[in-house]
Amino acid sequence: MKRLKKINILWRIRILSLQHIILPSVIIIAAFSLLNFIDFDSVFSPTLYKNSFDAYSAYTKGSNNVTVTIETLKYTGYNIMKGEKVVSVYYYDLSSERCMFYKLDMTYDSVENIPKVLNNVTISARFKELDGLTKTMMESFVQSIDWTYDALLSIAFPVIMDEREYNPNFYYILYGFIVICIFYSLYLAAVNLILVIAPYLHPAYFRIKPYYKDIPYFQMIDFINDEFEENTLVVSGPMYITESFFINLGRHEVSIMPLSQVVLAYEHGELLSFFGIHLKINHTLYLRGFKNIRILASRQQSINVTTVTDYIRDKYPNIIWGHTKENMKAYKQILATEKATEKTVKEDKKSYETKKRKRKVR
Repeated sequence: MKRLKKINILWRIRILSLQHIILPSVIIIAAFSLLNFIDFDSVFSPTLYKNSFDAYSAYTKGSNNVTVTIETLKYTGYNIMKGEKVVSVYYYDLSSERCMFYKLDMTYDSVENIPKVLNNVTISARFKELDGLTKTMMESFVQSIDWTYDALLSIAFPVIMDEREYNPNFYYILYGFIVICIFYSLYLAAVNLILVIAPYLHPAYFRIKPYYKDIPYFQMIDFINDEFEENTLVVSGPMYITESFFINLGRHEVSIMPLSQVVLAYEHGELLSFFGIHLKINHTLYLRGFKNIRILASRQQSINVTTVTDYIRDKYPNIIWGHTKENMKAYKQILATEKATEKTVKEDKKSYETKKRKRKVR
């Protein structure tokens, strides 16, 4: 048999874990960039300003969300309607020899109920550039006061303050999502960094430890690694079969399973398409063993999976093949029988030890 080119399970775990650090690191960088780019401070703790001019000055310095107290707001006569219901009202402030329009989130069943003047109001709003709807409102407004649109533009701020656009709940959710992404990515990066340093802590080893209760953990790892290096019988892509183990050193996971413990096996094909164009089919091999321990080898080529399954079928004829209701039922029955047997053995052992202690007392 051709000698493997220094392929080592622990080394492969290191490489895979190092690769798995990349995506969390990118997410962490992107998340911190969003925290710096989005003005969360002005949303969660908007600065209170005493007039529209000071609020606009803050906007020119980068504050998109502000809280402002206005002595007097006057009704423009224009609203945004939803059916017969008023959902937003346009007001204006003429203090500081400038005009600032306010779009307030106010709901009324009738236009007649809208107050013509608001005194000493405090508003939290978001600055918004003049859109087509606002410009149309301004054109209609100047006609109602016998003024010109150009004259209004000469004193009006180039933005309006939109109370409806100030939506802290959205930013709370977004901020929470970003923070969760950061902590989860830090967790993933930390876990994979630990596996780079200490690959023997990989879940692939811990997962099958119940099969080797009588062997120390590191002795079990040495046994698996030695057999992989010295007694590999089948190599099919990233999948290997030794005298005792199925070992997958794939791009997406490392998995190990003693072949003598496999009860049920099946494969699943997934067709990858792009705008209706079939690109390729990825195959995933699933192995389920005693004690309900499961592993998989994902995104494999069909020929590699076939090579592995043909060998296992030939050497281990008692394994159940195929994911069907009948096979799953049979697998569960085997697990139930195994569990009952273990319970009986445990009880018998406990009873024997109790009787043994009583004999010593006598």
